[in-house]
Amino acid sequence: MFYLFKLRYTFIIFLFFNLTTVAFGDVNKIVEIDIQGTQRIDTETVISYSNVDLGDIYTEELGNKILKDLFDTNLFSNIEVIFDENRLQIKVRENPTINLVKFSGNSKIKDEDLLIEISLKERSVYSRSKVKKDTERMLSLYQRSGRLSTEIIPKVELLDNNRINLTYEITESDIAEVSKIIILGNEVFTSSKIKSIMKTKEKTFLRFLSSADRYDPDKLEYDKQLVTDFYNNNGYPEFRFISAIAQLSINKNDFEIILSLNEGDKYDFGEIKVNNTLNKISSDSIYNQVNSFFKSGDAYNASKIKESVKQIKNFAELSGYTFIEINPSLSTNSEKKLVNVNFEINEGPRVYINEIDIAGNTRTVDKVIRREFSLSEGDAYNKLAINYSKDSIRVLNFFSEVDIKEIKTEYPDKLDLEIVVEEKNTGEASLGAGYSSANSTSINLGLKETNFLGKGQKLNFTTSFSNTRNTYDISFTEPYFNNKALALTGSLYSNFTDPSSVNYETEDLGLGFIIQLPLSNNTFLSTRYSLFTSQVKADSNATQYETLLAGTDTISTIGYTLKYDMRNSRYKPSRGFLFEIDQDIAGLGGTSYYIKNQLDYNIYKKLSDRLIGAFKFQAGSLNGFNSEYAPLASNFKLGGKRLRGFKSGKVGPRTGNSYTGGQYYYLTSIETNIDFNLDAFDITSTLFLDVGSVWGLENPAYSNIYDDHEMRSSLGVNFNWDSAIGPINIIYATILENETTDTTDNLYFDIGYNF
Repeated sequence: MFYLFKLRYTFIIFLFFNLTTVAFGDVNKIVEIDIQGTQRIDTETVISYSNVDLGDIYTEELGNKILKDLFDTNLFSNIEVIFDENRLQIKVRENPTINLVKFSGNSKIKDEDLLIEISLKERSVYSRSKVKKDTERMLSLYQRSGRLSTEIIPKVELLDNNRINLTYEITESDIAEVSKIIILGNEVFTSSKIKSIMKTKEKTFLRFLSSADRYDPDKLEYDKQLVTDFYNNNGYPEFRFISAIAQLSINKNDFEIILSLNEGDKYDFGEIKVNNTLNKISSDSIYNQVNSFFKSGDAYNASKIKESVKQIKNFAELSGYTFIEINPSLSTNSEKKLVNVNFEINEGPRVYINEIDIAGNTRTVDKVIRREFSLSEGDAYNKLAINYSKDSIRVLNFFSEVDIKEIKTEYPDKLDLEIVVEEKNTGEASLGAGYSSANSTSINLGLKETNFLGKGQKLNFTTSFSNTRNTYDISFTEPYFNNKALALTGSLYSNFTDPSSVNYETEDLGLGFIIQLPLSNNTFLSTRYSLFTSQVKADSNATQYETLLAGTDTISTIGYTLKYDMRNSRYKPSRGFLFEIDQDIAGLGGTSYYIKNQLDYNIYKKLSDRLIGAFKFQAGSLNGFNSEYAPLASNFKLGGKRLRGFKSGKVGPRTGNSYTGGQYYYLTSIETNIDFNLDAFDITSTLFLDVGSVWGLENPAYSNIYDDHEMRSSLGVNFNWDSAIGPINIIYATILENETTDTTDNLYFDIGYNF
């Protein structure tokens, strides 16, 4: 009996709980969804965004989730969720549509530049969160320009049909400048030395054309890294900043920067080890590569470690190791003040390129960039090839910035490459003026487009005017003819000279064609053909020599240039060499017969962390054949950019005021960049020493002209200033050796304007 009673009791409890659960489920079951308040948006869209279906069991958690999902759409300013008697009611108020976006009070930054920064445009759906983010982006734009106290207040004007006008009221502040930089805690290096390393500069009267004195917190962080690197590269691995404070001066829009630092002790390199697992390369050979940069006992220099890592990678790539891992681990001995370095070298996993994307090219078409990239999708990753391709894109001179980002993919052995470029002005209108101690002046005008229609084509028109000379030159280059690495150039030119110091005038008129193609990664061949006439008209009072010049020569030449380029970069080389041979033969038609030979050899070497040296040598010879002498128009001439400090073409053999040029010449140049601490004014400087000569006249008619070989030389400095009014180039040269017949040109400048 007890067992039957227990069984019956259990059944009643089970039935009660089931009936209760069914009843509760029916009460909270959603059998109807009612959407209210929509105007532009369909009710089905609201239901879809709410992620709820008929038959779902409504709970408080579900109601909160509906609110969150709908608010995340940024389509609604208010949402209510009500559940009553199995009926889910969702009341919404749609965000208004933006009719017009306006800016007021802005004069330093244009409307179109602000529009780029904001996401809410006309016909967008208004959202407070997006307005807040847009305001922050515009304020960031002002802060990057140094206007840190700028205020932006968004205001809304209500219109009919749930529309609004959005106005950003802007109160622009003056540029915040750095009045003083105070360095505390430095004993090894002076404050002036530390300030010279920083990109942020103190405000001075002469710095009004520069932006270096503008306060920028991001630039200050960069300066801290520059100073840290400087100390680390000069024996102080424990250097650190204690604090960096930028305080606003009272009643002024100036900042005073206070940098407190701890230099630490000076360290030397201690024990240097190499743990190498590469089979094809011995540890001793790698150790020798490291020793070419630093040795045990040398002052500690962090940059030497980085340079040695690059050298080891380059060395390994020559032995076929594209993928290697180099991990230099450092350990310090505080008692002996030594830094021990251990290079761990392993063969890394092979990685392949998945996709190559290009970003930032608003004008240049993709294929112009891709054809300079030596790798394709599916190729093995090769850092050397990537760096070479980056330099090749830079050499185009179409972009102010070129960066190649490596992006990981879902596959461990594949990565994407993103080529990020920033377009620059490739059209140039140039205005040049020359001045020399001989009171000779000239004006040069030019129009040049190096990226015509964004296809990488080059179009050039230049002309020069002076009292005695008019020149015109028109050329067009297609760098990739028929989508192949075949460059074609055509040109037309005219040159008319009528010097007041001689009794004749000369007029040259010609055309030329050039075809250039690569033979290998480092070898290039170009062939050319030119045809021009050179007409000399003697005046009635011409001398016997000048009368001999009279007449017309038709010169038809065919030639080639073979170039071998082993520089580490075609953009800004710091090591390697460039060797070039040129040869032209005249006689394929025309009235002139001669052979012209030239060679050019440039070698670059890194002298220190900041200095790069270059040695350049040129030489040439010119000889007639077929019982003919080479015309004077084909002679070599020096001066101007070739032998700086001398007037262009006014060096060497001379009769009266007429310069003939010569059959032979040589020119050597030794150059290095120099540090005048003028980077705050965007000025770069180069020191040069030029040595050269031109001589030789084989025609007996000119036997009375002195044409012996005499050396000329000059020493000078070249300044390039990227000023607010355009790039300015200034050359000043001191003549070391010259002949009395030469015309010197100690000072030269030009100004160019880009568009």
